Formats: sequence, structure tokens, C-alpha cells
Amino acid sequence: MLSDIISAHAPLKIVSLRPNLAAIDFRLMKIFPAFNIIEAGLRNGEIGPNTTVVETSSGTMALALAIVCMKASLKLHIFGDRAIEPPLKRTMEELGTEVHLVDATASDANIQLLRKNALLDFVNRTGAIWSRQYDNLGNRFSYARPAEEAIRQFGKIDILVAAVGSGGSSCGLAHYCRAFFPEMKLVGIDTFGSVLFGQLAGQRDLRGLGNSILPHNLHHQAFDEVHWLGANEAYQAAHRLHRETSLKRGPTSGAAYLVAKWYADLSQKSKVLAVFPDDSNRYEHNIYDPRWMQANGYQAKLPATEPVLVPHPLHADNGWCRFNWSRRSLAAVMSSRHSTN
Repeated sequence: MLSDIISAHAPLKIVSLRPNLAAIDFRLMKIFPAFNIIEAGLRNGEIGPNTTVVETSSGTMALALAIVCMKASLKLHIFGDRAIEPPLKRTMEELGTEVHLVDATASDANIQLLRKNALLDFVNRTGAIWSRQYDNLGNRFSYARPAEEAIRQFGKIDILVAAVGSGGSSCGLAHYCRAFFPEMKLVGIDTFGSVLFGQLAGQRDLRGLGNSILPHNLHHQAFDEVHWLGANEAYQAAHRLHRETSLKRGPTSGAAYLVAKWYADLSQKSKVLAVFPDDSNRYEHNIYDPRWMQANGYQAKLPATEPVLVPHPLHADNGWCRFNWSRRSLAAVMSSRHSTN
């Protein structure tokens, strides 16, 4: 059965890291929205046995869709970039996915727009169905089960810390958790050069979070605070997570650990839950390779160890910054250029 993939690829556990800090640790987090979107399409008739599905992704959403579509006997085309390393590309191709790599790198500020344009051209030529991870509400709604499991194992959640890319996991988890804990604080993590929280599109060395297009699944009024991290901060945080907990995870999980631990230290009475969306499989040849880290200028002595409070998103630049978003809309925040926090 198609639902068997949830049991096979999406086990999740709540890992206690200290008395007031835990993590919701996913094996493959994006399997939840991939399954939810495809299942809903099959149920409502939008997706049929001869449908070709397309998506833009260079990470785990691509892999998750490859797994789901293989299980459902559907053709899948993924439009990504060179962040899809050869091993991941081969894995998806073995599952029957056709992978299209757009000629762009992280230095291209509009990298996701380039991928989207290539996808739209394919859709116009073939009539394929776009699963729309950024705008499909099935993404956000798929996190009911993980939220339920987090509450069952961890109990009350005072602060939820999550990296933000499509907005699905952060806003989805917060929506369901706040049904029980309406005062729960949601802290989002972005990276510099991402447009998600008001910055201008620019180079983004840190991948797995951030975006160069604004997704409809991102509900800005859900966020209490936003943090921006640079690549070195997230990479070193992943190493710190491994050293301090034995959990070897990717930089997105490292970023969540760094920010969540800061809140847990700040308020010993607050129960803080971090979202760990990725394992280390894709990072053994780069951030876990000392030679690669040194060659690319990422050094353990350089990352910021405390966030700098900024008065506006456009003031966040380099290292580690934070801003009091205060559950406002993007328009309301951006119009308050001269406000102080």
C-alpha cells in the first residue's frame, strides 16, 4: 500500500538533549508532505495513472517525491541544480525519476526562480502536474501526525525552533501544536540572502533553508522571532551537535540545535523543541570533511556564538542575527523601517 512508505521512510522520534531541550528527529521529513500531496491528488482525481508529476527541488523533497511516485507507479520529473550531488541524482534515477539540472549555483540569487521557469516550460509543453510544494497547503497540513507525536512524547512545548524553506514544516507544526499550546513561541531560522523574511535575494551558501521565491505556505503571522545564520555558523553547529549529543545530522539540523540551545540556556523553565529535518548522508564529503571545510574557508574559530538583535530584517547581515517578528505580516514588518525592538 502507498501508506506503507510512511512506516518505511518516515519514522520520527523525540530525542531528549537536556531536561528542557529536545528535538523532533526525522529520518526523511519531506516524506510527509510528498505523501500527503500525491495521495490527495490521487484521491481527488487531479493525478491519474498516466499523470507525470513535476517539482522543483534540490534536496529531500525531491527524494521524498521520488519514493512516493515510484510506489504509486507515477512518472516524476525533478528540476533542480548542482546542489543535487551525483549520489542523490543516481538514487532518484534508480527510482525512475528523471532529473533536470538547471545550470545555476548557490551564487545565483534567483536560483529557485531559474528552476521554476524551467519547470513551467516543461509543464506548458507536456501538460504535467506540478505538485507545488511551496504553495500546496497539503504540505503544511501534512505535519499533524509529527505534531501529535511531539506532544505525546515531550508534553508542553513553550518554544518551537524550526528552519524555514517552503514554510510547510514550521507553520504546519506550529498550527497543530498551538491547538494545545496557543502561547507557544515559534522561532524561524533563515539565512542571509533569502527573501522569506524581508531580505533581498542574494548569494546563499547555506542550502536546505531559505528561498529566493516567496511561498504561500509561509504564514508570517505565525512567527514570534526570526534568526538568520551564515553557512559557517550552521556548519560548525552541525559539528557541535555531533560532539555534544552523538547525533550526526546536516547543517539545517545544526542550525536548529544552535538556536534552540540558546533559548534553552536563556530560560531554564521553558521547554524548547528543535526540528531536525536532515541526516548527514549528503554532507560526509563536504561539511564533515576537514579538507573541504578548510579549502572553503569555514573555520571553527570564526562563527558567531551569540545572536545580534537587529531593528529590521534589512539590518541582518553576516554571522548570527535575530529579530522580534511578533506575529506580524511581512508588509507590517517591512513598513516599520524605523521601529526599534
